[in-house]
Amino acid sequence: MPFLPGTYTHRLTFIGVTIALWALYRPMAFGQANEVADEREVGINYLMGLYASTRIVPSSTQAPVGVEVRYSRMHTSQQSWEQCHCLYRSGVFLNAYSFRNPVALGQSIGAGLFFEPLLIHRARWDIAFRALAGITYVSRSHDAVTNPGNRAFGTPINGLIGTGLYGRYAIGPHWKIVAGFDYKHISNAGVRLPNEGLNIPSATVGLTYYTGKTIPIPHYTPASKTSKRWMFRGLALASVKVLEATDQEPERGFPIWGLNLIGGYHLTQAHVLSGGVELLDDQYFKEQILRWTGHYQPYRQLTLLAGYEFWQGHFAFTAHMGWNVVRPYGYKPATYQKYGLLYRFTNGFTTGVAVKAYGENTKNFQALLGMTL
Repeated sequence: MPFLPGTYTHRLTFIGVTIALWALYRPMAFGQANEVADEREVGINYLMGLYASTRIVPSSTQAPVGVEVRYSRMHTSQQSWEQCHCLYRSGVFLNAYSFRNPVALGQSIGAGLFFEPLLIHRARWDIAFRALAGITYVSRSHDAVTNPGNRAFGTPINGLIGTGLYGRYAIGPHWKIVAGFDYKHISNAGVRLPNEGLNIPSATVGLTYYTGKTIPIPHYTPASKTSKRWMFRGLALASVKVLEATDQEPERGFPIWGLNLIGGYHLTQAHVLSGGVELLDDQYFKEQILRWTGHYQPYRQLTLLAGYEFWQGHFAFTAHMGWNVVRPYGYKPATYQKYGLLYRFTNGFTTGVAVKAYGENTKNFQALLGMTL
């Protein structure tokens, strides 16, 4: 499939997210007798890395392990339903990981926010999909003198993004066991090199305390197929990357500007096939070419994009494959992946964030602003 990311890890994650989101769109058959907890939850989970250590942490002998504390609230109001056409939890998390190599990689501590739509809900159990974002501090980052082997983290402070699929089962009036699959990515998005980043797919199990207050479940009707099949979106994008210091040049940050133009066709209201072009003026790349060759070369880029979008209420999750048809001579790779989370206001005004990656190497995060028609 031409839309799927280029590496096994990204492909597996994207397929899993797509299936989960497709399941979320399917009409939820809530009966009169069913109830949903208008609850608060506090839980703790253990996370055990799944990949071989040589795959995710080349300089370690074991996969990472971690622990995560979570606090969340269930949202069941009409206003909440209209945001994503789903029942969902949202909350905060605090986690800590050991990368099983205290000298080169150390440990991390991170925190952030998560959004968790329910895919299936029953009286004693549910299944939910989670998306999260935050920041994390790593105790050991790259240093040319003291820690040259660490190519994963170029800075102590990094971004943290992730997804997961979790099941809960009530074992008592106020206690649930939680188990599932968790995937996180730590990276500074190319703000400072080296920045190979770190992927942490994990099996997770934990225990959650919940308040257990119940109310009759709302009977909101899932959205029907849209009458408007075609969409168009224009977004301005901005980012910044830091070029490393050399013997001749100091460390400097350079802006990245661009324009993202996308057209799409609604298969249903939720599922959209889309494609378009992206124009990029990358001042970081311009300076990088100068340092490589000693003179300026054409550096602006034009990329063709093709992919898939999942629209849920005001939110849109986007995944595109890009091909740089106009780029500096000899520059590789010619392709990249781009993932975005957008929010559309009622008048079409659209804002959000996107991440650009070459395989498992995150290049940069972008702020987006524009209109959807």
